[in-house]
Amino acid sequence: MSPTPGIRATILLGVEDVKSRRTEYAEQTRAALVLAAAEAFAEHGFTATSITQIAAAVRVTKGAVYHHFPDKQSLFEAVIDYHNEEAQQKVHEAIAEHPADIWEAAMAGLEATLDICSDPVAGRLIYLEGPVGLGWRRWRESERQYTHRNVRQLLLGSIHAGIYPDDIPIEAMTQVISGMITHAGIALAEAPSRHRKRIRSDLQTAIKRVLTSLRCD
Repeated sequence: MSPTPGIRATILLGVEDVKSRRTEYAEQTRAALVLAAAEAFAEHGFTATSITQIAAAVRVTKGAVYHHFPDKQSLFEAVIDYHNEEAQQKVHEAIAEHPADIWEAAMAGLEATLDICSDPVAGRLIYLEGPVGLGWRRWRESERQYTHRNVRQLLLGSIHAGIYPDDIPIEAMTQVISGMITHAGIALAEAPSRHRKRIRSDLQTAIKRVLTSLRCD
């Protein structure tokens, strides 16, 4: 005897509720793994960090980790993607605060970028552990997706606004400025915490002077 329509609906709702809870739990576990992995990779480095350490930090089995990530590198990629997207959001928010002034927007974007570089977790992950965990080619692709793209857009905006001359070689200048920012990130990630504030200030001054020297006025 099959269940009545009302009972059948209740059963189906119960099944969907179980699936929903399982999905929610899986998402929560994945997010916890990414956060725990970020802390571990930043503290110990990609090479010295093990899946066992990360699983223990989240209080799950190694099998649970491998359910979400096939290997340590794929987990590291998720960590880097998370921090890059978070960094990009902060930079965009800083730029958006100056919709009518492209120069001030660029300076705000630079300041937000250096804040991220100075962060002991994000800075180390992106600039020091990134090339190790992702490999050089994949790390360069990530850099082009974020830093390179941001710099190019701000350069084009500055030219359009008449701040920079229109004969600037866009691609070459994008590479030069992106390189400055990347090496600033490396310098800040490597700096002892007691010197980081001073180094950040010096780097911001130096980069701003270079950018200012390109202006038409």
